Amino acid sequence: MMEEIELIHSTVIHKIFGKGIICSMDEKYIEVDFAEKNKVSKFAYPSCFREFLTLENDEMRETMQKVVETWKIENGIDKKEEIWKRHEKTVQGIKERQLAAAERKLKAAQRAISHRTAYNNVKQEKQN
Repeated sequence: MMEEIELIHSTVIHKIFGKGIICSMDEKYIEVDFAEKNKVSKFAYPSCFREFLTLENDEMRETMQKVVETWKIENGIDKKEEIWKRHEKTVQGIKERQLAAAERKLKAAQRAISHRTAYNNVKQEKQN
């Protein structure tokens, strides 16, 4: 994991709160001061860099990505993400098959209506 000295006073960007400065950290948490929002927030470390926070410094960001990847492997999160991706792909496939089935039903109903209309027209013509 990255040393405290490397991250303290580093600028991060949060998706909602914007820019902030890391003001303290330990092995499990970091605190970020979002001066513009007048807010100090505590985040789980290093998982916060997976989704919520991005380091502004390119070199530090690359190093943090490696730390996060190592953390994901150590905690089995990479496997969980792979399972989740397969689940989403399966769900998408099911939705696509359901949509295709609904479209086939609709087309069949439209054909039935068309045939019924044509039959009724022919029947009416014979009666006239």
